[in-house]
Amino acid sequence: MEMKMERWLLCISLILVVYGALPVAAVESGKYASLSNPVRISYPAENQRIPAIPSTFVGGSAPPDGKLTINGKPVNIHPEGGFLTTVSLTPGVFEIHAELQWNGVTYRSVRKVIVAEVQQTPPVSPLTIQSVAPQEDQALLPGDWVKVVCKGSPGMAAYFTITGIEMQFPMLESPRGSGVYQGLFKLGSFDFLYQAAIRVTLMDENGGLVTKEAKGRVSRFSEDLPVIVETVSDQTLLYAGPAVSTSDKAGYVMFLPKKTMLQVTGKKGKEYRVRLNGTQTAWVNESAVKQLPAGTLIPMNIIGNVTLRTRGNSTLIRIPVAQRIPFRIDYDGDGRIFDIILYGAYSNTDWVNNAVAGCIQQVRWYQDDAETYRLRLFMEPNSWWGYDVSYEGSELVVEIRTPPPLINASLPLSGLVIAVDAGHGAGGGAMGVTGYAEGDANMAIALRLKEKLETRGAQVVMIREGDEDVPLSQRAGIAWKNRADILVSIHNNSLGPTGNPFVKRGYGVYYFTPVSLPLAREIHQAYQRMFGPGQAFPLKDDGLYHANLSVIRGTQMPSVLTESAYMIVPEEEAYLKNDAFRSNVAEAIITGLEQYAARMRKKME
Repeated sequence: MEMKMERWLLCISLILVVYGALPVAAVESGKYASLSNPVRISYPAENQRIPAIPSTFVGGSAPPDGKLTINGKPVNIHPEGGFLTTVSLTPGVFEIHAELQWNGVTYRSVRKVIVAEVQQTPPVSPLTIQSVAPQEDQALLPGDWVKVVCKGSPGMAAYFTITGIEMQFPMLESPRGSGVYQGLFKLGSFDFLYQAAIRVTLMDENGGLVTKEAKGRVSRFSEDLPVIVETVSDQTLLYAGPAVSTSDKAGYVMFLPKKTMLQVTGKKGKEYRVRLNGTQTAWVNESAVKQLPAGTLIPMNIIGNVTLRTRGNSTLIRIPVAQRIPFRIDYDGDGRIFDIILYGAYSNTDWVNNAVAGCIQQVRWYQDDAETYRLRLFMEPNSWWGYDVSYEGSELVVEIRTPPPLINASLPLSGLVIAVDAGHGAGGGAMGVTGYAEGDANMAIALRLKEKLETRGAQVVMIREGDEDVPLSQRAGIAWKNRADILVSIHNNSLGPTGNPFVKRGYGVYYFTPVSLPLAREIHQAYQRMFGPGQAFPLKDDGLYHANLSVIRGTQMPSVLTESAYMIVPEEEAYLKNDAFRSNVAEAIITGLEQYAARMRKKME
């Protein structure tokens, strides 16, 4: 009897959905189907840790004809069943109470979160040192600086000492009254330190002292023999500096192939400092490299004659190298100048074979300094849209990709291979307030995009075909393996507890490589026209962003990522369930693609 009753209630729920009396979530959620507790809190998650902020947003779902309060405050329910509001927070375990009046019955739901305490300045008395940095060991060369930071009682005199050096180094409180003290030490030519301890001392006006030792220790980096390492995988990341924090790396400098040789000149924590030339360094994680045998020579290449040739829609530049050395690619905004910079090399380039080839109009080399070789390609402007760099035997090979010629001006996408990436997997990614998963929304848009692209004559490569969750690290590689001309990654947005979805919402377009910016701009402008004021689905313009996102980081093709709506905003989640909205999103993306392709592709004579 109980099973029959459940089925009967589910059928009633489905009928109500069809006639608009209940949101879609009423069927999608087991609680809604049984109608045992139709109010649900989706954000924040149960026992979620929230930083020390005064308020956060709360989202969830409830029958749209009910009356809802969150912590006693009335909250509107969207016709599709989603709701969004804010609550003021207090530190510690904090409870969010949802109360729904519906069909003469009161339903309640409680969500517990853990709110961080505001970090207090340590007291003046007792004299206190709360923390001392550096937290990680360092190995440095003469001339390098060590920064020491202390958090303690405010208004004190402060200094630090280093084991093996007979000196007290002063520390200044900044800003005054904050209890944050900072000081510097420069490693000297005669400072032979090994695992030297750093100790900070605070002293009050009565001569009272407190001392605390930093966890990180300082050593002098050995200069007896050069330390040479090589990268252990493709796309090894080099960073602009050591990690900002344990969870935040510095900015990316370059991506290097496997077995690229690097000279190490220092270490902080788990990151090596590597020398590029006399004035430039970078940083790499120790797990990304392996040390070569002691006595390995510092890599130095003599660059001989360079060869250019065309292959299909690509131009190949072959540079002879004896060893795999670090390199960087630079180019200007419209692609007129394309520089290939090799660190650990000098020129013996007497010949450039086929000096004019494909999109390349002229080639010259420069010796920037004694160990930095630059090969400059003068390009036909707006004539290429991606490149790949790899080592093949004793050559560094740069492939510059040229857009295929345009056969039919009315179909600017015809003949192109376009990779469409539906972000995340089925049920994955951000979750909408009524339980609609981003991965499902992404796929629904991606399928509409695929359908429309094919009617425009494009060949579509779907990065994921269905419910599978393709690893993020493989997605761009699948596009390149299929020789895609363009990559579009489909996503929808969300926010963490510190965000404000009443301000930050709508659509955004993201790119990483400069060659992708023109495409990103065209798609962003198409979104502006499609979803501007007065349109069927008006949305706020969330912006055009340069963003370090893995799937669009590749250089082989123009790559963009779109965020069409915010899953946590009830009206925007409702849009994502609407097929007309999905169609409009696909049309906006295609409009941007067509504008870009029409400008980049030369019409076949």
